[in-house]
Amino acid sequence: MGRIGAIVVKEIREALPATIFFLFLFHMIGFTKAVALDDYSFTALRSAGATLGALIVAKAILLVDALPISRLSSSSRIYQVIWKTLMYGVMALVFRFVEELIPFVSKHGSLAPAMEAMFGEVSWPLFTILSLWILGGLFLYCLAVELVRAIGVHKIRGVLFSDQEGA
Repeated sequence: MGRIGAIVVKEIREALPATIFFLFLFHMIGFTKAVALDDYSFTALRSAGATLGALIVAKAILLVDALPISRLSSSSRIYQVIWKTLMYGVMALVFRFVEELIPFVSKHGSLAPAMEAMFGEVSWPLFTILSLWILGGLFLYCLAVELVRAIGVHKIRGVLFSDQEGA
């Protein structure tokens, strides 16, 4: 395998846990939104949007982790979890806002009328609740990552996938 192939495999391996986690989370958020809006259909387009969102957030997490600002927090693991949750949360909030804005821009043609229409038409309590779901998911993701770093991948695999009859 060439150098480029090794880089691609490394990127996929690093992004896979976040992609799987956010794939599940974003599909659950999509179902919640559909039920809250009395639209009980979960179309292929919504599913594709949730999948694309998971891929984008997973890659964005890798990019944020590569920035020096991601390591500015205290050495305490809980502070690291909170710091990364806040950093990822800001990023996710921007994505959520843009996700809501895009249909209005395509409908109204430009940004100013789209923003005006969006502020009048979007269900802000629903937007807030879905953003809190994302923030809670980000916290659980960051907590899991720090626990795996502290305990070790092999020990976690042993605890989760070993036969418990011997215990």
